[in-house]
Amino acid sequence: MGIPVMIERARQHLAKLALEPEWEARFEPNSYGFRPGRSCHDALEAIFNAIKQKEKYVLDADLKGAFDNINHQKLLDKLKTYPAMKRTIQAWLKAGAIDKEAFEETRSGTPQGGTISPLLMNVALHGMETTVMEAFRTKEGKPQFVRYADDLVVFHATEEGVKRARAVLETWLMDIGLELKPSKTKIAHTFTPYEGNAGFDFLGFTVRQFPVGKTHTGKNTYGKPLGFKTIISPSKEAIKGHMEDIGEKIRKLRSATQEQLIGTLNPIIRGWANYYRTVVAAKTFSLCDHLTYQQLRRWAYRRHPTKGRQWIVRKYWKMEKGASWIFQDQEEHVLRRHNARPIQRHTKVRGTASPYDGNLLYWSTRLKKHAMLSGTLSKLLQKQQGKCRWCELLFKDEDHIEIDHMVPKSAGGGDELSNKCALHRHCHDQRHAQHSETGVHDKSHIIEEPDDAKVTCPVLKPSVGGDFHA
Repeated sequence: MGIPVMIERARQHLAKLALEPEWEARFEPNSYGFRPGRSCHDALEAIFNAIKQKEKYVLDADLKGAFDNINHQKLLDKLKTYPAMKRTIQAWLKAGAIDKEAFEETRSGTPQGGTISPLLMNVALHGMETTVMEAFRTKEGKPQFVRYADDLVVFHATEEGVKRARAVLETWLMDIGLELKPSKTKIAHTFTPYEGNAGFDFLGFTVRQFPVGKTHTGKNTYGKPLGFKTIISPSKEAIKGHMEDIGEKIRKLRSATQEQLIGTLNPIIRGWANYYRTVVAAKTFSLCDHLTYQQLRRWAYRRHPTKGRQWIVRKYWKMEKGASWIFQDQEEHVLRRHNARPIQRHTKVRGTASPYDGNLLYWSTRLKKHAMLSGTLSKLLQKQQGKCRWCELLFKDEDHIEIDHMVPKSAGGGDELSNKCALHRHCHDQRHAQHSETGVHDKSHIIEEPDDAKVTCPVLKPSVGGDFHA
């Protein structure tokens, strides 16, 4: 771990802004992690797509010290950047570090904590997927490869296929100074138990196929029943770690107020539930809520050892119709429940799509924040959730989109974002044609933007006078 000083972090960020658009256009399609617009959920969807119609063997691998052992010269050669940038990056790589007032040289690796380090690691690992694919002939069946940062999986229909993929990876990694970590690299099978276990864990999720009957079985592209169902759910280790974290917080706050306890636990519960809400997690959320209730009950009993249980329940819990319990104080601060987060499936990012490819319509509906989405049109597309404010239809890639003032400047309207909307070109023409016919701009039909309009935006419909109304 190496934390650069502030001025060097700023310089590294500038270098990253210069290099990232180029490499985002070159990176392989199944490379995820430390890349804009490509989350762990995209990697999981790629895994699901690779095995949903066929059971397969899997090489579940992890790189040993990926940040620490990258060969500097191999990385600089792969960058192929102009001399000034190359010299700057080389200086960062070989700058060394001061630990406990002692200087340590950095002969290999890129320090974790540097702004540009994740990008450099992805550059060093670029080409891994292509190498694995080219090692297999077409008739053998190409493997599927998914990498998230330094965690990777390779799928193939045969055990010999994943073993060969492992040998190819070990040879390729040796050239850049890396190797697979033996303790975290194993071969498994998605359906049949292999060495006593079926399925595998990846990024805190368990991926496994279960035998099911004809009413629940998955089907292939021809509609033929597969006899199994691919399930991705929170791993047992992730559940255990989460509940231990909640239990530790509760123990540390045994003398705190109920409001302080709720304020501490809510971000933990909300963040964990948001991370796992895209998979099969409804039963897991209910289990976590039950275990949280048990821990809170012990917390309350310790605070009032002389009081009866009914008194304690009435003091700390409220009962509402349709809910088993609500941990709430007198000021109505409520503890969030895991199962209050609805399951919401994630849509995988398209192929090699990148936020730098200029497709504002696509990325404005996927990203909340990005440097390329700071323009007016991007913000309007985010507010309107990709819909035209006149006809209410979703924009398509081939549509011509224009920006219009809801209240014209001639009628006193301003240039603020709340007074602008994105329209199809033909809808824009239609709206102004109606204005020309009536010759008036009736402000009574103009909808007022709410305070939270940056997140959602009500749809506008054409009125008789040509203005918008809700």
